[in-house]
Amino acid sequence: MMSKINDYFKLHKSQLQVAWFLVFGLCALIAQLISRIICDIIFEDLVNTITIWPFPSQTLGSFLAFLISNIIAKVISYITNRKKTFQANNNVYLSIILYIILVIILIIVETIIGTPLQNALYTIVGGSFINATQATANASSQVLYQICGVVSQLIYGIGDAIIVFFMDKYLIMRKS
Repeated sequence: MMSKINDYFKLHKSQLQVAWFLVFGLCALIAQLISRIICDIIFEDLVNTITIWPFPSQTLGSFLAFLISNIIAKVISYITNRKKTFQANNNVYLSIILYIILVIILIIVETIIGTPLQNALYTIVGGSFINATQATANASSQVLYQICGVVSQLIYGIGDAIIVFFMDKYLIMRKS
């Protein structure tokens, strides 16, 4: 049985790369979620509000938790995909620079489209912003709004995964 699986993946190397990419992406996601929770606890006293383009106004603690957890996930993803998924042997320094540029662009795009996408989904499913703010909305509206936030993250997360896979495979983590 294992020899048939090995033979299949030898013939279909790209499918194996997609599988490994998804597995390592899930590992990076779990690390990001865990580190985000830990960082939120560590930085809970940093309550000064900051505004840095393109990020919305938020507390310093929340911003640091986002930044650190995102960096941890991206480092795990880069190392595992470079070594295992794509077995890249191109210039590691150029690869790192290209990967950092890609990640920064994706984070900026996600941040810019995240809230508008969440708001659009909220409106599509019947939510209303008339005479309501998030703080004064009833509980069911708040839950619906948060669900729309998760769905918007899934939408651009899937888009990110597709973009990163092809950028990694054909540009950033090439095997010569």
